[in-house]
This record gives sequence, structure tokens and C-alpha cells, in this order.
Amino acid sequence: MALFKKKTTLVHHITYMGIMAAINLIFILLAKFLPPLMFLLILLLPFASAVVSYYCLKRYYIIYALATIGLCSLCSFDIADTIFYVVPAVISGFVIGLLLEKKVHPFWLVLSSAVINAALTYASIPLVNLISNTDIVSSLLRIFNLQDFNYKSELVYLFIIFISLAQSGLSLFIILSDAKKIGIEINTRVNYFWPYIIGLEASIALAVGFSLFFLPLGLVFICISFYFAAFLLIDLLFSKKLLIYILLGVFVLAMIFVFAIFYKSLNEPYGIVLTVIFPLAIGALSFLKNCLLKYPINI
Repeated sequence: MALFKKKTTLVHHITYMGIMAAINLIFILLAKFLPPLMFLLILLLPFASAVVSYYCLKRYYIIYALATIGLCSLCSFDIADTIFYVVPAVISGFVIGLLLEKKVHPFWLVLSSAVINAALTYASIPLVNLISNTDIVSSLLRIFNLQDFNYKSELVYLFIIFISLAQSGLSLFIILSDAKKIGIEINTRVNYFWPYIIGLEASIALAVGFSLFFLPLGLVFICISFYFAAFLLIDLLFSKKLLIYILLGVFVLAMIFVFAIFYKSLNEPYGIVLTVIFPLAIGALSFLKNCLLKYPINI
């Protein structure tokens, strides 16, 4: 049975899903008994689920999901870790496979699956704490020796969305690296930049708005705004237009100057919210390039 090929029979589906469930189990056991590898293995968790979602019929995915969750719970002897790490990865992996099949652009694929992964992880925290009688947030911070950090809740929300983006990005990168060999068609064409610029500005507005009432969620949207800005920045860097390079340098220096002036005027840890001026500058320059000057798209 070819590993990366659409499955046609029930036997092929069951066999393939069993192999991928076993791979997830290996990841969890290695992470449990080899803590130094935990971060890397957590990043790889959605990959197996993504390929199952893509290559198998969707109606059989529930079998794979239940098998993976059951195996990981039984063999790791820790249902709390399974709920916190495995369940979001299984669901976000399904989303990656589904969006790959729909030929969604990789940018939106990564963002959508990461947001779903992060939301499920956030939602699981109270349940995990109840089941394990421990603070999963403190346990997570202890892995990176950050348990004594003053702003734990803010850091954890930011850390989870960052990890979710990294998980989705790494899973997609592995798939993209051999996309042609394994028969996956990827839509990488960008026809319009309006959705990306609007998404950037919306994430900045949400970051500022939520920071006034609930800073941890504000930091999540700051991270998302940087994700949009990184994509737009790639287009700017490949523009090969001297004017764009000059404006980019001027914008960055101006934003550093503004950040340095106003950072200390805000109480800790709210100064971090000022970092939104950097994606804001990238968004403004991208609007200038693509919508006013109408230079060619370079992504």
C-alpha cells in the first residue's frame, strides 16, 4: 500500500489510519519520556492527521480520531495531556487536509487550522486542570523554565497561538516539500492583496481593542497581525523596486523611534501592545505598493 496515495477500499482506510494513529502515539510517548524532544514532537502532531484527512474519505476520519485519542490516553497513562495536546492536533490536522483538498491558499490554510488548534487548546485548559488536579499552564511554563515569569497568563496565550501557527506551518511545509511526488496540488497564486491587508488591519484593531479589556487575547491578535505582516513583507522584499526598499527602511526606522519614545509611557506589560506599529507600517506600505502604485504581485 502506497503511503501517500488516495485510499479506495475500507481495508486500505483502516490500515492507513492505524499506521498514522501509531505514529501519533510514538510522538506522544517520545515527548513524555524524552522531555528535550517534547517541543519538536508537539510541532509534528498535526502532520499525521493532515495526511489522513487528505488521503482518506472524510466519513472514516472519526474512526482515526477516536483510535488516536484512545491509544494515546491508554498508553501514555495521562488523559489530561491527550486532551491538551492530541485532541486539538487531531482536529486541526483534519482542517489542514480538508483545506488542502479544497485547494485553499497555504496562507489561509495555516491561519485557519492554527486558530482552531489554539481555540481548542485554550478551551481545554479548565478541563485539563480539573482532571489532573494540576495547573497545566504552570506545567507548560516549567518546561521552558518560565514558571516564575511575572505575566504567566499573557505569555501562555501568546505561546499557544505561536505553537499552533508553527504546528500548522511545519505540517504544511512537510507536505509541500514533496507535493508533486505525492500528488497534491497546491494553490499558491495570489490575485488580490485586499484580503491580506484587510486581515492585517482587522487583527491590529482586535489586538488594540482586546488589550484594553483582556490583554492575553490582545497578544494573540498581535501575533496574528505579525503573521499577516510577514506575508506582506515577503512581497515587498521581492518587489525589486528601489522606492519600496527606501520607504521600507524609512518606515522601520520611524516605527523603532516611535516605539522607543512611547514604550516607557505605558505600564507593564501593556508596552508590548505598541509592537502593532510594525505590522501597521508593513500594511500601509503594502497598500501603497499594491493598491495605489499597482506594482506587480511578487508572491
